[in-house]
Amino acid sequence: MSISVIVPIKPNSRRLPNKNFLQLGNRPLSYHIFKTLIGISEISNVYCFTSYPYVLDLLPKGVKLLIRPEYLNSDDIGGNELFRYAIESIDDEFIIVCHATSPFISSKSIETGIDAVLNKGFDCSFSVCHSQKYSWYKGNPLNYNPTNMEQTQDIEPIYQETSGFYVFKRKDYLESNSRINGKPFMVTVDYKEAVDIDEPSDFSLASILINHNPAAFSQNGFSDTYFLDFFKEGMENKSIKHISFDLDGVLINSLNVMRQAWEYTMNAVNMSIPFDHYKDHIGIPFNDILNELNIDDSLHSTIFHEYNKISKINEKLIEVYNNTVDSIKLIKNNNIKVSVVTSKSLDRTESILRSKFNKISFDAVITPELVNPGRGKPSPDQLLYACHVVGVDPSYTLYVGDMDVDRMCAKKASCRFIYANWGYGDITSIKDVFFDSITDLTDYVISIR
Repeated sequence: MSISVIVPIKPNSRRLPNKNFLQLGNRPLSYHIFKTLIGISEISNVYCFTSYPYVLDLLPKGVKLLIRPEYLNSDDIGGNELFRYAIESIDDEFIIVCHATSPFISSKSIETGIDAVLNKGFDCSFSVCHSQKYSWYKGNPLNYNPTNMEQTQDIEPIYQETSGFYVFKRKDYLESNSRINGKPFMVTVDYKEAVDIDEPSDFSLASILINHNPAAFSQNGFSDTYFLDFFKEGMENKSIKHISFDLDGVLINSLNVMRQAWEYTMNAVNMSIPFDHYKDHIGIPFNDILNELNIDDSLHSTIFHEYNKISKINEKLIEVYNNTVDSIKLIKNNNIKVSVVTSKSLDRTESILRSKFNKISFDAVITPELVNPGRGKPSPDQLLYACHVVGVDPSYTLYVGDMDVDRMCAKKASCRFIYANWGYGDITSIKDVFFDSITDLTDYVISIR
């Protein structure tokens, strides 16, 4: 009997921006459910149902792509409309729907649900958590009598669906438009498996739980005090007090200006190194790029002069990425320090900031000349100096970059890092948290404040 799993993925969400790709442990959130599913032998196909094929590069091998039309990404689309499109696109007799926002659901629980439907006469199965606490609904007691109170271990439990999984027959869904039909089987999961990530606080909890033994959260071993202590610790660790931005590829798009300056300079010094070779090293200081290209030291000064001359002439062609200025203002209005850490020279950086960001007062602007002995990225010196200038510890600092040297710089400085997917880099080679726009990034940072 063939079984296919559908996991819907979209890059953004209203309550927790970009939640499917926030880093949980050392992987994007969405990686975890796919890793579990790929390891279940009864499953024939695991589909990532998304409009963005590049997502598969961040997931385990073996995951298949099921294209999701753009119109199904709207917040107005209901779950059943979304699922029906996917289910109609698949011919397998049995369907499982899982969600990336339930990263801790276990293969054992899913296998129990599969067995119930395939071998034990149930029409569907789904994951639930249960509660044996005094509960109310619409102003009335739901599972106990206040005038004749039983002990909580003796009262009727309340069962709540989780987003962990639903197993059902394809034909039943297409007839009823529901994942739950006929005779259902409920698979009770523990507290950790029941975690569903919708809000920033949910993600903070997941970040705590991923590093803790599930036994500590079992029905017998779990304590409210234990939970609250770690929960508060997680929220504190998420606090961001300083955001440092790379310049090129993050705040501005100057690629066309760089190309013109490089090609002019190569003609001026009678050399023929293609711009693409130069582009491969963007992110490190200019002289370091020349060294990487094996250009003799005697030519560095001339090349630097010619390159800077044309870059300044064409400065007006530099584009500021959409919503960047407004986003930085919003960040500053939320009492977060903002700095720029770039490999561009100081005079070029200051000139660009004056012309393109004249309404923004950056708390620090750090270029390679300002650190001794001029060590630029991937060394941590500039970023650490920015933290010093703004007066914020590196552990409360977030660096936003678009190249691997930016990530290395942040790691060496013990700062957090977010990849700017709108920049010059290649997302297929990264495993970091990423955002597709500075607006999404800003919404996320403010949401976890």
